[in-house]
Amino acid sequence: MRSDRPMTMAWAWLLLVSLACLLGAIRAEAQEPAKVRFVTAWGDKGDGPGQFYSPVGLALNDRDEVFVTDLNNARVQKFDSAGKHLATWDLPRDVPERRQSLAGGIVCLGEGLVCLTFMQQDKVRIYTEAGELVREWGKMGKAPGELNGPGGVVLGADQTLYVADQRNHRIQQFSREGQWLAGWGQHGLAPGEFDGKEPAGSRFGGPHYLARDTQGRIYSTEGAHARVQQFSPEGKSLAAWTKPGDDPGGFGAYKFGNLPNTFGPIGIAVDRFDRVYVSSLNDRVQVYTPAGTLLFTVGTGGDEPGEFRHPHALAFDRAGCLYVADSGNQRIQKFEIPAPP
Repeated sequence: MRSDRPMTMAWAWLLLVSLACLLGAIRAEAQEPAKVRFVTAWGDKGDGPGQFYSPVGLALNDRDEVFVTDLNNARVQKFDSAGKHLATWDLPRDVPERRQSLAGGIVCLGEGLVCLTFMQQDKVRIYTEAGELVREWGKMGKAPGELNGPGGVVLGADQTLYVADQRNHRIQQFSREGQWLAGWGQHGLAPGEFDGKEPAGSRFGGPHYLARDTQGRIYSTEGAHARVQQFSPEGKSLAAWTKPGDDPGGFGAYKFGNLPNTFGPIGIAVDRFDRVYVSSLNDRVQVYTPAGTLLFTVGTGGDEPGEFRHPHALAFDRAGCLYVADSGNQRIQKFEIPAPP
């Protein structure tokens, strides 16, 4: 009687080899970097139209017009999506003898309105897109609705405003009219807490910038803690990831002046596929799943097209192009980002 065992073993071995090759191909495809394409950049250092001195905030309206907070020029500049300068409006200065207004957070609200936060003045202000003040609220303090160094701001799915209250180590939620609705967070390292690696009252740990995904979830960045956190719209802690250092996925170890702290994640934005983009002061933008798995990286350190020096705010237009406030290079950069495979 003839035995089929050798033939069976051979087929089994061939099947295993084929399966291994297939899995290897799938893994290689999954790890292949996204083919990000640099589109354009505009700006250089100065105070003329289209020039910048520390652009840190960035927002787009429903016509894909780009609004930039020009920190050390104490103004907002408006551009079309190709970088053509359209308008400028001045902001109230923090220190009158200097041209400075620490307005970092900015978001377009629709209906021709723009919301800005003022870190030194502890204010939230609503303007028309022409720069006319509509309303403002906030004063320094710790009570609900009071602020201490407000940073990033994002529009919730319900059209309310979430504000990063940096020195109070919390996120506060307001109506568009300025009514306080809710808040969460305190100083600490646990999920839902902020800035625990810095003394209480420091602004260097966060929360810094905020973003929202298609599910309405809110994301925050913490510089000194090198952490991104994810929350429900009501403030329930859902996820977090942290990684100092310069390895892939790491948010960098950057010394701010003489402060030996880790200043990593700064700007944050979420695209229409719920991929989470995070800028960091190790001169790159990294892209993650909502659970914190690294997908790909945009840019590296330098001043050539597609390179960054201390990138800050991030934003998307209706076509899904990414805009980056390349603060250290005094410019805005635009990239085409491919859809997921």
